[in-house]
Amino acid sequence: MLNLKKTWIFISLCSMSLLVFCFNASSQDDREKEIFKRVKETLLYTSYAPKNLDEKYSRDVYKKYMEDLDPFKRYFLKSDIDEFGKYENKMSEMFINNDVSFFHVSVDRLYKRVNETEGYINDIFNSPLNFNEDDYMIVDEKKRDFPLNQAEAKKYWKNYIKYRVLQEIFNSNNSTDSLNNEEKSLKENTKKEKKPKTKEEIEADAIKKVKENISEYFRQIKLRKKADLFSIFINAYTEVFDVHTTYFSPKDKDNFNTAMSGKIIGIGATLQDNKGYPTIRELVIGGPAWKSKQIEAGDKIVKVQQGKKGNPVSVVGMLLDDAIRLIRGEEGTTIVLTLEKKDGSTKIVTLIREEIEIQETFVRSAVITDEKGNKYGILYLPEFYVNLENNTKGRDCSDDIKKEINELKKQNIKGLIMDVRNNGGGSLSEVIDITGLFIGRGPVVQVKDSNGKIKVLESKEKDLVWDGPLVLMTNELSASASEILAGAMQDYQRAVIVGPSQTYGKGTVQTIYPLDRFSMSDDKYGALKVTIQKFYRITGSSTQLKGVKSDIIIPDLLSYSDIFEKSQEFALPWDQINKSNFIIWQGVPKINYEYLKTKSAERLKNSSYVASIEAAGKWSKEIEQIVKIPLKYDKFMLEMEKRKEQGKKYEKETDYDAKVSIEAPTYELAKFKSDTVLKAKREDWYKGMKKDFNLRESINVLNDIIGH
Repeated sequence: MLNLKKTWIFISLCSMSLLVFCFNASSQDDREKEIFKRVKETLLYTSYAPKNLDEKYSRDVYKKYMEDLDPFKRYFLKSDIDEFGKYENKMSEMFINNDVSFFHVSVDRLYKRVNETEGYINDIFNSPLNFNEDDYMIVDEKKRDFPLNQAEAKKYWKNYIKYRVLQEIFNSNNSTDSLNNEEKSLKENTKKEKKPKTKEEIEADAIKKVKENISEYFRQIKLRKKADLFSIFINAYTEVFDVHTTYFSPKDKDNFNTAMSGKIIGIGATLQDNKGYPTIRELVIGGPAWKSKQIEAGDKIVKVQQGKKGNPVSVVGMLLDDAIRLIRGEEGTTIVLTLEKKDGSTKIVTLIREEIEIQETFVRSAVITDEKGNKYGILYLPEFYVNLENNTKGRDCSDDIKKEINELKKQNIKGLIMDVRNNGGGSLSEVIDITGLFIGRGPVVQVKDSNGKIKVLESKEKDLVWDGPLVLMTNELSASASEILAGAMQDYQRAVIVGPSQTYGKGTVQTIYPLDRFSMSDDKYGALKVTIQKFYRITGSSTQLKGVKSDIIIPDLLSYSDIFEKSQEFALPWDQINKSNFIIWQGVPKINYEYLKTKSAERLKNSSYVASIEAAGKWSKEIEQIVKIPLKYDKFMLEMEKRKEQGKKYEKETDYDAKVSIEAPTYELAKFKSDTVLKAKREDWYKGMKKDFNLRESINVLNDIIGH
């Protein structure tokens, strides 16, 4: 229908920059239309793979929107979907005309159906639930349609509630058994054995708990404003361009920036929603809340006041995310909290906001010693964070890694393991700098824009920080920047990649375009994260869809799932370009990949752990493919008992002792004396590493490299 030229879009963007100063949105509808317009123009001009706004695009957007608005088919009726069908071929036209009418029609109907559903649920809980009916719960929403009418909708919710109650009963029975086993000797000594609950009492408790949970679920759903749901509508348009092109509301943009920088301005506490009360879950050691000595875990925040003379605002019943935004603010400003203590008393606490580091974001290290006495360093990098504000307080992961390696070298490590498992990516510039720490100067990655222009991005690092044996651990959730690092290390023959058959397969580059970039106002419209380039290894091969293949392949439970980029409907395709000029690593010792693969294969072929992981992965895949679950009491319990026993079997078979000892780097030991929370978190990390099969095999690979 329409193929808008980039030149026309560019003129529109320029025109918008001239006219925006006299624009003043007078209503929420005007604001939504303006966001729609700015997203469209930014998207069509900047996207790596622009779409024709034709009928196919329209149908794809419609399908995506309906799937995201009611993903489990819990609210809309078949008649709603039939009525909405008239918009299926009009989504492109509405995008062109900045028409958001379908958003309002669909969301107003959703609110109506949610209110009706809450009524069904009250009726269901007001009548006895029969667990002797030979009925089923269809757990795969793709295998069922929207309910034909309210009677069918009520039937679905009745089955869903029965399913949840049966789950609670099963869990209750199992937790009771576990408790009885753990406390058996204690009960025998005290001879004060509690009378076990009857089947009827367990059922009544389960029904009560499910009712409370569902009531809380609906309370939070009804708190969501139209503005929150508008992102779903916009993203149906953006994500059909490609899966990583996303609209961020102002709130989402703040959250994204926080995740990338690993820092927030606040009181130094993590919160959770406790039946409508923002409740302190944990305090950050050294943060304002911790230093006050007046706040502790379990305290409920009732009111938030900005400054000593501000008006207290009740946060009871507020969405947790909105309450958190009130608590955050500018560094050095005052906030007054009214707390309900665990004993029921009320306390008013005045705090000064400070910059708080989210420690889980940052790189951490440890020294590992195997049973032969070989000492190796390990670096765990959760994400490629960057100092977005470019200030003296910010942190870049490349600088942190350099510091950690230098500390590890003081403890005379013989090799280094870098762990980027579950690392979804981050800053492109940071991964280039990190690669340079291991290879020095040289090309790291190639990028191609929508015009076909190719640029080679190179490391400028003069001095190597680590020139010894190196292993990189990856998994299926290692994506984007992690894949750039793994690909470069493999292409330079600088490191051995240990992990599953392939990484996630995200070979695209995104940038953030603020939608307020031409206005003088505050962040009113949010931002668009747009795919603007594809990246390629220096060999010319894209990591898109195919990811990075491991040198030492160890199967993982996730290997049998559909989490990869290649399973995403709107993922960009794989391709390749010409090779870049580079010289493979000339350091010592030279990596003999065939030798290492042969040695590892000998260890892995008879490994009961590997066999169990493969069996558990296949079993997990089978569970995912189950379409329906019986709701008759005896059949349900039999099915769950089978799963529990099978799960126990695999848990036992995959319980592993890596036969290693782990210690903190010397500089961190001093911190443990004052920061007991940090010490506890590190000890938990060490505990996991002592059972980590992939880590043990990485150590074996390092031993093979250095000849031990």
